[in-house]
Amino acid sequence: MNQSFFFKYLLCFLVLGMVLMSCSKENNALPKTLVDDFKNPPNAFKPMPFWHINGELTSEGIRRQMKDAKELGGFSGISVLPLAPKNDGRPGTTPKFLSPEYLARFQDVLETAEELDMEVILYDDNDFPSGMAGGQLGELYPQHTMKRLDKIEHTVRGPRQITHKLPDGQVLSIVAMNTETLERIELTPFTKDNYLSYDLPAGIWKVMCFVLVKDSYHKAYPVVDYLDTIAVGKLMELTYDIHQKNFGNYFGKTIRKVFFDDVGFWKHPRTWTGSFNEKFEEINGYDPKPWYPTLWYDIGPQTESVRHAFFKTRAELLAEGFPKLVGEWAKANGLKDTGHPPGNYDPTPIDMNADIFKFYRHMAMPLTDAIIGYQFGQNGHKLISSAADYYDRPVVSTEIYGAYKEKSFDSLMLYRSVMDLFSRGVNFVVPHGLWYNPEQVYISPLVSPYSEKLAPALPEYSEFVGRACMLLQGGKRVSEIGVFYPFEELAGWYRFEDPANPRQGFFISPETNYLEVSGMLTNDLRQDFTFIHPEFFLDEKYSIEEGSLSLNNTENQQTYKTLILTGCKVASVKTLQKLKDYYDKGGFVISTGQLPFKAAEMGQDNEVQALIKSIFNVDANVPTTQESVVNTNDKGGKAMHIAKPTQKLLAKALNMGGTQDVQFMPNPVLASDFGKFNYIHKIKDGRHIYFFSNSSDETIETKVTLKGNIELFEANPHDGSILPLQQTNHSTKANQVYTTAELILSPVSSMFWISNQ
Repeated sequence: MNQSFFFKYLLCFLVLGMVLMSCSKENNALPKTLVDDFKNPPNAFKPMPFWHINGELTSEGIRRQMKDAKELGGFSGISVLPLAPKNDGRPGTTPKFLSPEYLARFQDVLETAEELDMEVILYDDNDFPSGMAGGQLGELYPQHTMKRLDKIEHTVRGPRQITHKLPDGQVLSIVAMNTETLERIELTPFTKDNYLSYDLPAGIWKVMCFVLVKDSYHKAYPVVDYLDTIAVGKLMELTYDIHQKNFGNYFGKTIRKVFFDDVGFWKHPRTWTGSFNEKFEEINGYDPKPWYPTLWYDIGPQTESVRHAFFKTRAELLAEGFPKLVGEWAKANGLKDTGHPPGNYDPTPIDMNADIFKFYRHMAMPLTDAIIGYQFGQNGHKLISSAADYYDRPVVSTEIYGAYKEKSFDSLMLYRSVMDLFSRGVNFVVPHGLWYNPEQVYISPLVSPYSEKLAPALPEYSEFVGRACMLLQGGKRVSEIGVFYPFEELAGWYRFEDPANPRQGFFISPETNYLEVSGMLTNDLRQDFTFIHPEFFLDEKYSIEEGSLSLNNTENQQTYKTLILTGCKVASVKTLQKLKDYYDKGGFVISTGQLPFKAAEMGQDNEVQALIKSIFNVDANVPTTQESVVNTNDKGGKAMHIAKPTQKLLAKALNMGGTQDVQFMPNPVLASDFGKFNYIHKIKDGRHIYFFSNSSDETIETKVTLKGNIELFEANPHDGSILPLQQTNHSTKANQVYTTAELILSPVSSMFWISNQ
């Protein structure tokens, strides 16, 4: 054997060995079922769009369009969305919703779905919002439609006897308030035979009657009183029970999910209900009637705490009303419920959905309504996945693309939006959507096989979504940062009919910056986090260990090493007491902006100020001239107050907390705000799963360092391939092992890294 031949033989042997090792790694380290399912994802994980029925349903049209949705779009299911007629003459759905003829066509839908192996999501009403029963609720039960709180006010100079006829509606409170001293006199006891009679003392008084009246409606039909369980029960008899009676044998098979839409206060910010006063006293322990002026006016030092009590009560009523009854019905019928309120990612929930965390309390699949336009509300989408984390829900849905502009919507936008949401915790996709008459789309864009520009991209898109959702559903998300959701501040600030209110969902105090912090963490510093509701923080589910806080769920367990208190004036004494306990036991706390100095509990402002002083060594009432202040204790606890948070200062603060779970070197800086580079890290079935997404038009090149000695596979959700990740390096620092590898992402692309356990 000559030397040249020997070296060629040796080289071939080495190459063959490397190939065999690679194949061995690929085939043995990851289960064959995982590899096969990633290549060809099961239908359950693929997108299931809305199918807006803007025309006459026929058996032939149903079969043809569903077949096209499956074979040409790659969609594995649909949600039939009946529409009400529009005022401008555009047709709604015929046959009429819930008529015998309509139910016959819905039967056609189910039979076609069985034939095509498709799923049908049960959309619960005729258009949105849910709660109209196609107009039947208003016709049959007008007493159970939505109510609002009105204030009828007169200015009176005393001393003077006043005699007023009471207005129509249910009077919940009557209060006279002195415009100079803010003294209040409750006048409700001084009513008789539908008249108020009282001798006002000297001074100028606002005499206010707070009355519950039937509300108007912004759709074709009146909507149910979402806060009243009796009213919701009547509605459900007309819709949910009718579907169960006619199609119950499909439940848990062809029909596995039920969807409700926009349940909340959109265009009805003063939504109220007749049992409000009783619920308020039950929750807060005092009579609300003397305090009703707080909903419109500043009444003195108690203003914020009383407003918090009012809006906390309304949040409980909504959470225990429509969403709870639907959730119980779905569970009893073997279904999963999903849906959303309006403004689910807006800066304030108070006049839109009451409390986004409580809204999802009874829901199997919390959903974020990612509509209006690309990146709209982006910093708020983490609220929904954080609520799902707290409730240990494995699936987070999104209704996506609705109201994007048709002209600017292209196949890349399909990926940009959904990748951003995958990185924020979403793992089930309901595109918006298909239209029965694609020539007359009421809400753009048309995401359909009948769209010339999107049709060629849909099959690959559906496979992409299926692969991503298959890996991202379930498991536990690794998040080492907890950010407090400032509900007390949002509720303490809000008041009805303020002339400075820009629009629903956006009336917040100048100090409120939690969504800005959300954006810094996710999009700039690229450190994942979880929002923590301050009231839920008091639960036993959150336990304090030495230097850390754990969310003790059955599956989605999380351990936070850093807690962030965002800008606010109002906080709960009990929440701050537990935060101090965390700090005293070695925990790390960061504050970003205004520190609280007022209590959510009445009369306890001094306690709040003392707790803030003990944690941060800062007087919350006195603006600091330092850009940051650090306080420590002998247990290793650290607290850093950042007066005016910036990306640089927040990065400096986080570095004080130790090594981060995922590090990028260099941390990419994008040239524009259009598109983002993000990640999410989950542990599922004992495997680490990292998802990296680049929705920008730039190429991302960086080295990624992960905690642990990890052997990784690169799984491409765009083509289904899985290969060993090459050139990974391992290092040790301070007794911690790290794994580093290079990540290159082309524009509008994503990648999974999966560990071999």
